[in-house]
Amino acid sequence: MNLLEKLFGYGKKILTETELHQVIKKTDYSLFHHAVGKLVDDGILVPVKSAGLNGRLPPLFNKYRLIKPKEDYAGYLEAIRHLNPALNISGYLKRPELYKKHREIVGGLSRYLWNSAGLLEKPMSRKERSFSVWGREKLLDENFALVREVLKFSGLGADFLNYFDTPEPFFEYVHARPEHITVLILENKDTWFTFRKLMQDTGRNIVAGTPVDVLLYGEGNKISKCGALEEYNASMLGGKGGQKGCFYYFGDLDLEGIRLFFRTRKVNPNLDIKPFSGLYQLMLKLAEGLELPESPDKRDVTVPLAEFTAMLGFDSTGVLTAFLEKGRYIPQEIVNYQVAAGILE
Repeated sequence: MNLLEKLFGYGKKILTETELHQVIKKTDYSLFHHAVGKLVDDGILVPVKSAGLNGRLPPLFNKYRLIKPKEDYAGYLEAIRHLNPALNISGYLKRPELYKKHREIVGGLSRYLWNSAGLLEKPMSRKERSFSVWGREKLLDENFALVREVLKFSGLGADFLNYFDTPEPFFEYVHARPEHITVLILENKDTWFTFRKLMQDTGRNIVAGTPVDVLLYGEGNKISKCGALEEYNASMLGGKGGQKGCFYYFGDLDLEGIRLFFRTRKVNPNLDIKPFSGLYQLMLKLAEGLELPESPDKRDVTVPLAEFTAMLGFDSTGVLTAFLEKGRYIPQEIVNYQVAAGILE
């Protein structure tokens, strides 16, 4: 970092003699005086005369105003004129300071338009397009707002780069792909693996009377990431114009499990996600007479229990309330391999 960068990086418009000393770092006063004098001659520093002199020989003023020199943009004009005509050449000639800001983005885009414009006719993933245009697969992610600004300045739409986003994948098992797909979201890995193994081994996929085509492992809070299921519905199931699959949710019967279900619904407002009533009913039946474990979730947070039980479609409010108030819960794993094998048709 050179001296001027240090001065302007200080973040102040008026610097005291002491602050100048910290930047210029000349231990010999005469050398320091000479450096300040040169900055004054170059118009970078202007004495604040009202602040007075420092009382030393030769004297310096106690304060100096920092003047940022006007930048010469003439060197950018030739590069602007060589931009691809699809870009806003006249706009950049009028505002070369904006070209300086956009230079990396607009330069790479111009080269791409000159040499590889045909590649824009077919889509690529975001990172693939980013590498194809700029040679850096993460540039679009790291500079998304700036790229959007560059496109807008040249009157190009947000879809000009013709890329698609790739949602973070869920662990899925696809048993069948009918026209209308039924997806069962399983909160825990063991339960997901159990149902997957049984479906693969037996070829059966009717769970508690409902045909299930896809098993989706929710991976804890991953399933409640904003829009994650909507992305999955659009990109993996082909439901870009609306809900393609019928989504059911099955998790632990405790406060956190119920909250997780409602969070998943909330962050995917365009999907109708329902609790899998048959499996929850089975959990309650299997838990009868058992000493249930203590819930690991000790937070005192309320859940819309009445709404949840209403969605289940059978009278379970009293039973659920009783064990939840005692700080107990029914883990999803109560529906073990032998139980699942017995209900799968």
